[in-house]
Amino acid sequence: MIPAPAFLFDLDGTLADTLPDLAASTNHVRALHELPPADDATVREFIGDGARALLRRALAERRPDERALDRAFAAYVEHHEAECTRSCRLFQGAREHLVELQERRCPIAIVTNKPERFARPVVAHLGLDAFTDVIIGGDTLPTKKPDPAMLELALHRLRADRSTATMIGDGLQDLRAGKALGSRTIGCLFGYSEATKLRDEGADAFWSSFGVLS
Repeated sequence: MIPAPAFLFDLDGTLADTLPDLAASTNHVRALHELPPADDATVREFIGDGARALLRRALAERRPDERALDRAFAAYVEHHEAECTRSCRLFQGAREHLVELQERRCPIAIVTNKPERFARPVVAHLGLDAFTDVIIGGDTLPTKKPDPAMLELALHRLRADRSTATMIGDGLQDLRAGKALGSRTIGCLFGYSEATKLRDEGADAFWSSFGVLS
């Protein structure tokens, strides 16, 4: 029997709209640095490379050194542990698509640059743990996407083959990681990255909304 193909999903901006919660914690840290709140559109541009990179971008006016970033990250963690599931929601069509993959017995994993300490509560809150217990976060390994190591670990835990795997995400780092792995890639145009940049990066397919080919 030929094994079913594996599907690796990004979380923020792909499976779930987590922007309001990310913005709330980002602006909490900005307020501690006497900076005005950033609007959602601006915070959206900070997302994709993990929480520490988000804070470096959010505090760019203050040009923080590594010690200042450590303090900012500690403040972010304290706030976001209480905030990370407050407003997040699945994108329309996500659950139905995952049910279909589950019925086809396709292995599923979530591979996100979001720290695992936040990814797992979000996954549980949204009921995504009904579809997978393989969750690779931005702090699971020393590297993050676009390094393909996170994807390789997910496939190892799924006992799945990279040659039939698909990486699905809304960020350039998702597509680049999938390509580096040698897997199929799907770019989510409805997520947090600019659609034109995703198209310029190239993918095997694009979704205009969850599961809907563009």
